[in-house]
Amino acid sequence: MNRAMSTIIDFPPQLDIQQNVPLSHFTNIKIGGPADYLSVIKDQNIYIELFRFCREIGLPFLALGDGTNVFFPETGYHGIVAIIKFDSVGLISKNTIVAEAGTSLNKIRELCIETGLTGFEFASGIPGSIGGAIYGNAGAYGSNVGEILTRAKVLTPDGQIRFVKNDFFKFSYRHSDLKINPAIVLQAEFQLKKGDPAAIKSRCDEIINIRTKKLPPSDTLTAGSWFKNIKDEQGNSTAAAQYLEAVGSRQTSVGDAAVHIRHANIFYNKGKATATDMLKLEDILQKRVYKKFGIRLEREVMYLD
Repeated sequence: MNRAMSTIIDFPPQLDIQQNVPLSHFTNIKIGGPADYLSVIKDQNIYIELFRFCREIGLPFLALGDGTNVFFPETGYHGIVAIIKFDSVGLISKNTIVAEAGTSLNKIRELCIETGLTGFEFASGIPGSIGGAIYGNAGAYGSNVGEILTRAKVLTPDGQIRFVKNDFFKFSYRHSDLKINPAIVLQAEFQLKKGDPAAIKSRCDEIINIRTKKLPPSDTLTAGSWFKNIKDEQGNSTAAAQYLEAVGSRQTSVGDAAVHIRHANIFYNKGKATATDMLKLEDILQKRVYKKFGIRLEREVMYLD
């Protein structure tokens, strides 16, 4: 019997709810068992309605964006996974962009080029949506999302809507307080600076070219950098790939879980890898690095178990 059918839930008719959906279809790395329920939502108000309904009946609720840096266990998710696909973006002042949570980083980059706004170039070529980028404080080339976010609209665990400022998120390296005190970002505002559109486009193109040369092809089944870089007490950063390279990570695999030949810190799925395979590969490399350098690598990719 379909496990989602063991409890019949009478969802509001305007909600498009699917049952027993493989989450591997909604992650870049193509790993994850079935969700009891799943809904792809393109409207903020419907999303809020679904969240409040699930809260009222006690159904576990998981918000998911583009699934670019996450993976799920073979057992999937017991509850409902709600995919955020509302993605309008525009200017609310000459220097401020507002974007719904499902807006892709590339779509925001294109608007910045079009309107001559600088400060978002670092995100060029990074896959995923702005909601997920805020959750993990995505960044590159010395900048991050937390540096430019000024205000956001969030849905709190008790179903309330709040407008919050930057300090609500307590941003740090690849971290926001959302990982500790959950809330769902619905939209966000970003303060940028006026610049020359041609120079902005040139810098974006430069970053995309760098990423294209050093990272796996875009159709690779990967969740991006697996481990966080190492920060010392002075805030200096050392790439995790440097340590992984030294312990032969690129020659390591477990089943169809492997480290990509182009980058020592990128795990990928050859086709049939499971979450268990990925976690075993992670454990092997963590132990090698600790044995050689006394450093404990911390996973950056999110395992949603």
